[in-house]
Amino acid sequence: MESLVSLAWAARLGVSQQAVELVEDADFIDLHQTTEVPVRLYGYDPEKHHPRRKRPNAFFGHCDFPRLALAGYTGVFYDITTNPLRGSARSLELTTSNVRTARTRLDNAENAMHAVRDIAGYLSRPEGTVAAWLSLQGGDAIAHDPTALDGWLGEQITRITLVHMTRSRLGGTSSPLGKGGGITPRGAEVIEAMAANRILLDLAHASRETFWDALEAHTGSLPPIVSHTGVCGVRDIWRNLDDDQLRAIADRGGVIGILYHSPFLEPVVGHGKLAAVVAHISHVIDVVGEESVAIGSDYDGMILPPRDLPDITDHPLLVQQFFDEGYSEARIRKVLGENALRVIATI
Repeated sequence: MESLVSLAWAARLGVSQQAVELVEDADFIDLHQTTEVPVRLYGYDPEKHHPRRKRPNAFFGHCDFPRLALAGYTGVFYDITTNPLRGSARSLELTTSNVRTARTRLDNAENAMHAVRDIAGYLSRPEGTVAAWLSLQGGDAIAHDPTALDGWLGEQITRITLVHMTRSRLGGTSSPLGKGGGITPRGAEVIEAMAANRILLDLAHASRETFWDALEAHTGSLPPIVSHTGVCGVRDIWRNLDDDQLRAIADRGGVIGILYHSPFLEPVVGHGKLAAVVAHISHVIDVVGEESVAIGSDYDGMILPPRDLPDITDHPLLVQQFFDEGYSEARIRKVLGENALRVIATI
């Protein structure tokens, strides 16, 4: 029987009941969500239920714990972004402290969030809570001592993005803010330590040289991922992956998350449209199939999300776009979460 809540949700958004019911029922996983950034920058309260937005926020304020649950999410990779400008010894100390703080915050938000490490934690989380896999964006914090992953820190972390917006002691970035180049010997050590501790390697932000070098060094059994990116086949820009890179991740059993930052999705001034998100997802499917693509929103990562996806709780609009593009329900379920869970199950 149709619930009054789902009927009202569909009516408010002007979408089909089918779209709402699929969001409510599906595994819905976001591979990259960075609400800890505004928390640390200006004291944003993620435990507070912030008002629904009628137009999307620029840069921050996209998520909070209550809205994640209301949006239909069942899991997020909850990222702690490291600071590459600090000395590596100091960075490791502060990053470990930030992970402890985030873990405590998640543990205290027991009615909305539940920190997990693997697929078993996801499946056994309390009903109605959103699983949170703690992750690092920027492996530079580990550069001082890769053996830090052998202890408490490695037990908390599910995924590490090897590099971020600057070149580090591990390798090169695709960003114009830094330099390219391949991985360093220390980068290879960190990749080896990640594999030994069952931590997923994330090649978002990597320069092309670092991308290919890292895959060569990645000899562990876990598949590599790219948590948040666009694709050059739709928007040819420094931040995005080309088709050979898509094939390399898919051939190794990995998954590619499509982000929501409009300038990386289409050449627009201001906010783009969610159809661009679907276009990038469709290109991945056309190149490597529907088993290797997921959602990697980059919410709260200084992004400009689509203007027709004004709030995180409006995701039935995205699902309706999938249906309008001819996606089957089975394909949509793979994109929303099943592909991500397949990779998480390898940890």
